[in-house]
Amino acid sequence: MTDSMPGLVAGLHVGDSHVSAWVADADGRMLAAQTQPLPVRRPAPGRVEFDPTDWWAGARAALGTVVGRAPGGYLGLTVSAAREGFVLTDGRVELGQGVLRGDRRGAGWLAEIAAHRQLYAMTRHWPAPELTLPKLLAVRAESPRLWAQARQLLFVHDWLIWRLSGVAATEVSYACAGQLAHVSQRTWAGSLLDDLGVPRRLLAPLVEAGDVVGGLRDPNLGLPLGLPVIAGCGDVQLAAAGAGAAHPGVVAVAAGGDTALLAAAESAPLDPQQRPWVSTHVPRGTWAVETNCGSPARMLGWLAAVVGVPVAEVFAMGQRARPGAGGLTAAVGMPRWSEQSRAAPASGSLLGVTPDTGAADLAAAFVEGYAYSVRANLIDLEDVLGYPARRLVLTGPDAGAGLARMLAEVTGRDVAVAETPTPGVLAGVALVAAAVGVSSAAALPNQEVVVAGDPGPYEEPYARYLAAHDAVRSWAGEHAQV
Repeated sequence: MTDSMPGLVAGLHVGDSHVSAWVADADGRMLAAQTQPLPVRRPAPGRVEFDPTDWWAGARAALGTVVGRAPGGYLGLTVSAAREGFVLTDGRVELGQGVLRGDRRGAGWLAEIAAHRQLYAMTRHWPAPELTLPKLLAVRAESPRLWAQARQLLFVHDWLIWRLSGVAATEVSYACAGQLAHVSQRTWAGSLLDDLGVPRRLLAPLVEAGDVVGGLRDPNLGLPLGLPVIAGCGDVQLAAAGAGAAHPGVVAVAAGGDTALLAAAESAPLDPQQRPWVSTHVPRGTWAVETNCGSPARMLGWLAAVVGVPVAEVFAMGQRARPGAGGLTAAVGMPRWSEQSRAAPASGSLLGVTPDTGAADLAAAFVEGYAYSVRANLIDLEDVLGYPARRLVLTGPDAGAGLARMLAEVTGRDVAVAETPTPGVLAGVALVAAAVGVSSAAALPNQEVVVAGDPGPYEEPYARYLAAHDAVRSWAGEHAQV
């Protein structure tokens, strides 16, 4: 590639409380990157908001900085964001505050949503307060004047693209993750939204990941006006694609925070037990089938802080212990992804502590509990898909050798760790390259593979872990009724 040929890609990602901007070449080699915090408002319990003016200023500043560090010819600009957050506009300016993923104002509207008999069949999501649909109904009830003025519903991803290009469009994975789409048809869930009083005037045209939505109109970013602005996809889907885990037979484990499992499917499965959430995936014509282990990583971090050692040392201590943690069980994570478990999860509990319990047993109980939650979710995913996973691929902040080794033992599956700290960037570069017709190796990272082990020694402690979760949840339910 000569100096006169455009070969750079710019990207912008907005999470729950930060913005990351980056520049990479067409093969995914990072040239410049910057991450900075964004202010988050919590005006009341269960409310998590942002000021669009502040966030747009932060996003522009971060993007302008990295472009200034990497001058050259650009192929395009792509955007990604955390799912489920949104902004309402009147078509010209934002109305009020944006609403973020962790906001739970929609909790009071779940029963009305659940009463729709085709809810799961259409949206492939069961009701949860963090989803966009119940939060929209709450905004409609609480802010009728704002609702009457609204002309656009824009997910955070869509809002960034609108700000950059002036074009209102919704990438379909965000509509799916917000419980607003007819997932198998990859369209808006028109009849559901009509029944619930969400007007169609709010719905932007749907686009797919990798579609060119418009041309850049902001002259102050150091990028040429008219540069193609290209739709991204949900952040979990992008990470799976960039790690090489967006094809059938492979399950991505996004380890860290809430640990999600994501499998690619060639059709949108309709599970009679309504276990997974299903959205569209990065590769066109595929779907992402998702469960979630809750927060075993956070509990592991808590233990590391209490003991005063790095998380990596907790993994090392746990793996030096014998399988079964000396009879100790840590009921961490969420072995069953369901409406009931999400609504009333078992709190992190320790069972089986004795005077002989040592530090290695304690570490092993938490590390094994992390792996057991993944195994249980994996079994459910495989049941829904109808075939076993050939391999797990780890992404996320906990995607290290320690967790990989434990998962390989506990699940009896090969476990690969993608050798890239930024799989979402690789997927974003690949989307831009494909959109403008340039070849790219950006979505093909190297993987370090831990070969499947023998899960036999973990069978009894795994069964104990599941029983512990059932016991804790049962006790919590009885206690709540007192």
